[in-house]
Amino acid sequence: MNFTYASIKYLTVDEFNELIEKIPEADPSSKFMKRNLTIFLVAEYCALRASEIGAIRFTDYDPKNNTLFCRRLKGSSCNTLKLADSRVATAMQEFYKDRLNNPSHGNFIFASKSERPINRRTLHTLMKYYCSFTSISPDKWHFHALKHTCAMKLIDYYHFDVRDVQWWLGHKYISNTMIYLNYSTHAQSRLYEKISEKRIIRPAVYDDQYHMAGRRRKGRRFVIW
Repeated sequence: MNFTYASIKYLTVDEFNELIEKIPEADPSSKFMKRNLTIFLVAEYCALRASEIGAIRFTDYDPKNNTLFCRRLKGSSCNTLKLADSRVATAMQEFYKDRLNNPSHGNFIFASKSERPINRRTLHTLMKYYCSFTSISPDKWHFHALKHTCAMKLIDYYHFDVRDVQWWLGHKYISNTMIYLNYSTHAQSRLYEKISEKRIIRPAVYDDQYHMAGRRRKGRRFVIW
């Protein structure tokens, strides 16, 4: 999938934290609050689309090893991610236990009250609702911004190599991942730093003889530029 510059909207680390903090405040009495909070944490951490969140089955989550199988769509590569972020891991473990305690639960972890997979429309509605309690700009009030947020965090905050970001996001083509570098001044700076720190050694060839270590030799010497 190709993106234009105008289409990529993502939350900063502070904006995402503000969003997560507002979910319990905006929805304190809802029985779905814990579900919704876990959804937003997992979606951002794993860079999942709205339709991919609903597709997560009980068998995809391994509570013992704290891993989640991400069944990615639209030609992306599926992968298994370890929930290394303690905030994400704790929310997932607690919600998973709550779901298991419900004897009528279906096959999907994040389900509606009818036990069907939570759908895209509901997630987009929830994103707009919770963002309305924050200082986040309205042009970022769409669920897919969480996937972009993950990508930018991996690049700017965790300093992942672009190939590692590609694997994490499940991108089949590196070109889909490279687009994020256009938004990361930090990543661009690191590229330039690598170039400036690397001394380039080029050979300079001489036809005449020259002295080296007290001996006359023919050949080439190397000049550091």
